[in-house]
Amino acid sequence: MSDTHAGFESWYAANHNHVVAVLTLVSGDPDTASEAADEAFARALAQWNRVGAMDSPTGWTYRVALNQLRRRLRRKQQERLLLEELSRGSEMSEPDLSLWLQVIDAVRPLTRRQRTVLALTYLADMPQAQVAKALHVTRSTVASTLADAKAAVAPLPNHAHTNTKE
Repeated sequence: MSDTHAGFESWYAANHNHVVAVLTLVSGDPDTASEAADEAFARALAQWNRVGAMDSPTGWTYRVALNQLRRRLRRKQQERLLLEELSRGSEMSEPDLSLWLQVIDAVRPLTRRQRTVLALTYLADMPQAQVAKALHVTRSTVASTLADAKAAVAPLPNHAHTNTKE
């Protein structure tokens, strides 16, 4: 480990499990808690010169981790509500619902912009020029973002189709 990150490793070892335990208690979900803690510690490492010099680097990490946890829990709640609404209010068959869940899982790791471009292009059926206007970006940014998102998404079953609207 470089001098820039001196002390991080021992601080991490002393605090990581405790942060995960606290977040697990707060959320009731060990996986979500672990993800939020890992993100907070990754941010601490990236800014270790500043964070390590704070009076309480652990306090900063808790704040970041709790913010991450809230975001993740909010997103999971929104996904649950959407799925409940879809299952109640539609004639979606079990295979369609299964495919929809696979799509949600596949796009989860994408950036917000990538998910937005995919959703507007494929679900809202908007041409790339219209997506660009809606997002206040260039059409080439939309095309590039769409290409990156499609490359990053795990392969889906044959039900998925390709849409390259111009």
